[in-house]
Amino acid sequence: MDLTSKDLGAFKTPAIAVTVAIAVSLAMILFSSNQHVQSEKQYGNQLAALKEAKNRYQRSGEERETVMHYILAYQQLEKIGFIGAERRLNWVEDLREANAQAGLFGVDYQMMAQEPYTYVAKDNPIGDRIKQSKMRLSFGLLHEADLMKLFRALADRQPGLFSITECSLDRAGREGVPSPRQANLAAQCELSWVTIVRKEKS
Repeated sequence: MDLTSKDLGAFKTPAIAVTVAIAVSLAMILFSSNQHVQSEKQYGNQLAALKEAKNRYQRSGEERETVMHYILAYQQLEKIGFIGAERRLNWVEDLREANAQAGLFGVDYQMMAQEPYTYVAKDNPIGDRIKQSKMRLSFGLLHEADLMKLFRALADRQPGLFSITECSLDRAGREGVPSPRQANLAAQCELSWVTIVRKEKS
């Protein structure tokens, strides 16, 4: 069957329509595919944001539990003066009362200037805020057991955190050794009062 120019002319309009329809269909497919990719991306971003929000919420809850777990211990350390400014007057008053409680003969003391704490580990994150003040004590004892009796009485008063750096005992009355009334022994001790200085607000 031979096609005339008239027949070809009759096919021209439908062919154009089919071509346009195919082009529009391809454009719609590409557009839909692109929209699907964008939707998948947005959905992934929203899932990631939701997951991060959940993680932040969980971390905040864990941090709150940690704070609540340790807050009482922190407040107790703050109450006795381990955290914050030195309470030298309290130390001296508690030392005198501990001496009376132990039934000793009085305590002479000498307080040194505050300095960095000697035994802080190098990698301690708050090492630069841990300080010590040394106190040298001289007092008389009836016998050796009175030494720890005094320090137990002092610790019971919770005046702060202290450590006994060194102690020496000698017979009272020897040359150069104090001789408190009725004391058989003379004690020379050194304490380190330790405090954590609060971090300055920036």
